[in-house]
Amino acid sequence: MRVILNLFLMMLLCTVSLHAQRGLKLKQMKEEQRIALVIGNVNYQSLSKLKNPINDARAMKNALKKRGFSVMYKENASKREMKKLIKEFTYKLKRGGVGLYYFAGHGINVNGQNYLVSINSDLASKEDVEYEAYALNRITKKMQEAKNRLNIVILDACRNDPFSRSAGGGLAPVGNAKGIFVAYATEAGDVAADGSGKNGVFTKRLIEHMNEKGATIERVFKNVRTDVQTDTNGRQSPGVYNQITGDFYFTLPNTNTNGYKKTKQQVKSTKKSSFNFGDNAPSTFSLTINQTPSDARVSITNISPRYYDGMALEAGSYNIKVSKTGYYSKTGKVDLQSDLNIEISLKKKLVSRKVVEKKTGTKDVVVLNGLMWQDNRDAKTLREDWGGAKDYCSNLKLAGYSDWYLPSKDELKSIVDKSRTPSIKNEFTNATSSFYWSSSSYVSNSKRAWFVNFKLGTSYSYNKTDEFYVRCARAGQ
Repeated sequence: MRVILNLFLMMLLCTVSLHAQRGLKLKQMKEEQRIALVIGNVNYQSLSKLKNPINDARAMKNALKKRGFSVMYKENASKREMKKLIKEFTYKLKRGGVGLYYFAGHGINVNGQNYLVSINSDLASKEDVEYEAYALNRITKKMQEAKNRLNIVILDACRNDPFSRSAGGGLAPVGNAKGIFVAYATEAGDVAADGSGKNGVFTKRLIEHMNEKGATIERVFKNVRTDVQTDTNGRQSPGVYNQITGDFYFTLPNTNTNGYKKTKQQVKSTKKSSFNFGDNAPSTFSLTINQTPSDARVSITNISPRYYDGMALEAGSYNIKVSKTGYYSKTGKVDLQSDLNIEISLKKKLVSRKVVEKKTGTKDVVVLNGLMWQDNRDAKTLREDWGGAKDYCSNLKLAGYSDWYLPSKDELKSIVDKSRTPSIKNEFTNATSSFYWSSSSYVSNSKRAWFVNFKLGTSYSYNKTDEFYVRCARAGQ
């Protein structure tokens, strides 16, 4: 009898311990950072334009903010903008918590690899995709490297393959995404419709089920799959690739019950007991400021702790300053009486070229060998992959000109002076002893392109996916 009693007590202690752990986890989930990057692309230059991705992205942005996420948001993003946003997003993930990446637009599967297409991706053939679009596995790798608690990737991007003669297409299954929950609008190899209403059926149903209190992420997407299959008469079935180990709730359970439903016995027992404790401590609320540009500095000037998204503060007034070099700062007062999530945008300063030259101590351009060359600070610090380098130059606006391009190998070598280190000619003030991309592809291998070594003045070919420095040129005056 004593043995049975001891076993019962041990089981009871284990149950209490598990419930206590569950309550602690829910408390941590309520306090941890939630950050999302949402991108919606519609206005494609080389692919068909889409109807709903912007509507879907806006709806998802609003839904995530209501679920406690700090949201980075962009419509109609170029490859360079996507790359910059992903870099900023994954940097913020290093603070911990939960990260969520949502993309609506064109997605393409090439040789088993998935790519998300920017609006300015120049896709004449499938061979261009690797260099012009953004690889999904690069995004998941960067999220893994952040080493935060949990990551989610949601893609409403399984559109028709524009390079296929059939109506097929769809994304490939996900591999090597340990610690990440990945969801497709439809299963691998299938195609999701753009939708006839304001929103795509997948995103519409997902936003609805995100509101379910206490539903795990697995339960949410199971319910979404059921509804999408019903709405499309079985033509579309969302796919999920779950490699996470912890729990996640878009809407947390009732923490007073540790996420479990009370039994009748527990309810009866609770009614027999009561308590009432006075608490004179002020309530605390979360403050999140979504600043534009996203790398602007946010500070609270009347308290000593440094600001971070979602920080808990006592009720009261706080002086906020948002600032960034080259932008007009904004200051204001926040009266915090509840959880607050606000947007603050800075206006860029209009600075004359003379002021810029005086401040940086450098020139903007150099005319040499019949060409005008970029010589501002970007030309010394900017690193891109080959596709990103071409994209940067084609979008560059400098010294009143917008017809800049990535120079060829021979054009880059024409400004080499091997008697110097770095070997770039002394007309330039901003140079580094490193590798600079040229626009010249390597003839015998389309995956490689030429770069020029400004330390030695020599040229080599390398993989287009690697990142080197960028210096743009245009026809001289």
